[in-house]
Amino acid sequence: MATTHAETLAATDIRPAAVAGKFYTSSPAALRKEITTYCAHKPSVDGTVRMLISPHAGYVFSGPVAGTGYSLINKSITKVILIGPSHYEHINGISLTDKSMYQTPLGDIAVDNELVNVLRKSPLVHMSKNAELPEHCLEVQLPFLQVQLEKFKIIPILTGKTDPEAVAELLLPYIDKNTLVVASSDLSHYYPQTDARELDNKTIATIIGGENKGFIDACGETPIRIVMALAKKLNFTPVKLDARTSWETAPDYGEKNRVVGYASIAFLETDQNIKPEVTGKKDKLTSDDHSTLLDIARKSLVACVTKKEMVSVDVPDILKENRGCFVTLTINNALRGCIGYIEPIMPLYKAVIENARNAALSDPRFDPVMVSELDKICIEVSVLTVPVPLDVNDADDLLKKLRPQIDGVILSYHGAQSTFLPQVWEQLPDKIQFLQHLSMKAGLPSDGWKKASFKIYQAEHFKESCKQ
Repeated sequence: MATTHAETLAATDIRPAAVAGKFYTSSPAALRKEITTYCAHKPSVDGTVRMLISPHAGYVFSGPVAGTGYSLINKSITKVILIGPSHYEHINGISLTDKSMYQTPLGDIAVDNELVNVLRKSPLVHMSKNAELPEHCLEVQLPFLQVQLEKFKIIPILTGKTDPEAVAELLLPYIDKNTLVVASSDLSHYYPQTDARELDNKTIATIIGGENKGFIDACGETPIRIVMALAKKLNFTPVKLDARTSWETAPDYGEKNRVVGYASIAFLETDQNIKPEVTGKKDKLTSDDHSTLLDIARKSLVACVTKKEMVSVDVPDILKENRGCFVTLTINNALRGCIGYIEPIMPLYKAVIENARNAALSDPRFDPVMVSELDKICIEVSVLTVPVPLDVNDADDLLKKLRPQIDGVILSYHGAQSTFLPQVWEQLPDKIQFLQHLSMKAGLPSDGWKKASFKIYQAEHFKESCKQ
């Protein structure tokens, strides 16, 4: 079901359907019935669908394949990040919408403008109405979502020439249990049937194998690589649900020597995926573990700054458990970079490698670390517990329950999010001042914390012996 208050918006705030009556029927009743038929076959999977790769051709060709994926999505989804390729205009980076509503024959769908506005601050984003208005790749996904979900908002993203890893990093903090990510893409185009299936099988093998640099023949290659990068970071498991060509789905409407390939691939969160978060050991790390992680962080820092390959490392099993962590770089006790993962999305030692590299090269507050700075930098690693919601009744209750020097705090409000590690209490010991700065870090007014929700976590932090 979609929202239906578009009549209160100006026409300039609405993105009207561009391909209704062309790629799919413009009759609401017929459209709903058609999609229900496509979604009738529900494959058996072992896990929860968190992301999809779904085709975007006319429904007579790709509808049956798309339906296998959408049949499995969770009804509790309230936010859908749609990522597709720009077919009509060249884009450098990614393009977001400035619309408040998308229309289809089944009704109106609200855009999550608050999150869009947060994402627009990224240098990856370039706005392009000429790309958005005629584009079909995202639009054809919407009726499936309207039939399968109750109430949701969308974040429409069109991709051009961009780094999939960078886009994945941008989106990662905004993906939660109620978020579905959809990469819209067809596969090979206009090959004979036999050749097309061979090419498509190679593409699917790349996706299922998680080979981020592997072979992909698809118009939505970049969206596909973005969700592959996200799957790796979130430890989701890819599963092929269906794969066919236009000849196989609609032989009466095409030619066997000139087909287009389609696939529906789901990325699952399984019990095995989430086991480290729920039941993994959370034993306190030993001093040897601290030394190992600091050594790994140092090697990663030096390798990325000097542009050399990092040597492989052997680590004990406890450092292979999924843990959240931050890596902080300082020079003379002044911050030089700090980046991390709050959630336990990957093995701890790998998170340290990535975060040391990102803190050195990708912290937007600083220029990349230079070789001349390596000997001056001191590294600190913070290993986090799994964040848990902080149940509070009001602002006064929040102030009572926060524990300075103990709790790291995550603030969330309508798509905006920020966190302070427990160490920040040393600079901001006053609770109100702490929360004000946390609000401003999220791009909110200083009193935004009064309306926000919170999670807390604890951190075990340790650093190199540095003369600072």
